[in-house]
Amino acid sequence: MRNLVTSKFSTNGCRRMLVALLLAGAAVPLFGALAFGQQTSYLDPSLGAGDSIIRSDVFVGDKQGRVPAKEGLFTRQLSGWLSGDAQVLMGEVVHVGQGCIVDTYLANPAGKIALIRRGTCTFVEKITRAFNAGAIGAIVYNDAARGDNLVSMAPASPGLVPIPGFFVGNSTGVTLSATPVTVKIQAASFKALKDAVTALLLNGTLNRQQAGSLKDTISAAENATNAGHFADAVSLMQQFEAQITSLYNGGAGVLPVADFNALHDAADIIILRLESPFTSFTI
Repeated sequence: MRNLVTSKFSTNGCRRMLVALLLAGAAVPLFGALAFGQQTSYLDPSLGAGDSIIRSDVFVGDKQGRVPAKEGLFTRQLSGWLSGDAQVLMGEVVHVGQGCIVDTYLANPAGKIALIRRGTCTFVEKITRAFNAGAIGAIVYNDAARGDNLVSMAPASPGLVPIPGFFVGNSTGVTLSATPVTVKIQAASFKALKDAVTALLLNGTLNRQQAGSLKDTISAAENATNAGHFADAVSLMQQFEAQITSLYNGGAGVLPVADFNALHDAADIIILRLESPFTSFTI
């Protein structure tokens, strides 16, 4: 089997991911095939985190923005959240068409991220074929009839296909197919979540007591996870959600809605990864 160029993280249990997908403009050159590596944690709490947010902080053509996405349940998880930092997938996007075995590829995805249109065959078939063709990742986009509705690509069998896979709406797929871009998809860690809280402290949104309490809860959840006490970690992340809900207070509190949604999304995805089948999955 073809070996992926990766940086791996030793774990003693499950892994977790938050995703930020940065869409880089055509002016950004690629120097060879870009694949997995380890970089500084990324999370901008004002823009969201987790499966629900993909954010551009460089240009797609002349536009900046964010789009929703979901990570596949059967693909390799960008789940560096047990480690001190996070994983990142970066590469050029190439549109291959519908991507079923019976279809002729519109372009060669080797060393790149395959952009695949939904339809006809299963998600597993589409992304497995992309992997076999040498792709380092896959983005499946919805067909025109179903628009920008998102689905969680099943079955829930983490690592069944050993490259990361993501699902986006039709409008995102059309944009990616028409614009030469690179994408950067970065998994966040507990550290990144704490970094987000620190950012809210530094910009004056939270005071030291509020930020310290949130980071203490995150650290406790991380410690419980590292010890394999996943139920305790879930309870602690639920406690974290209760804390930020109180700080948001239906819009009347100190935490703005965008920041609240970002932190809450992140906690929700962490909780998901603390449950089966992800608790038995290691990279």
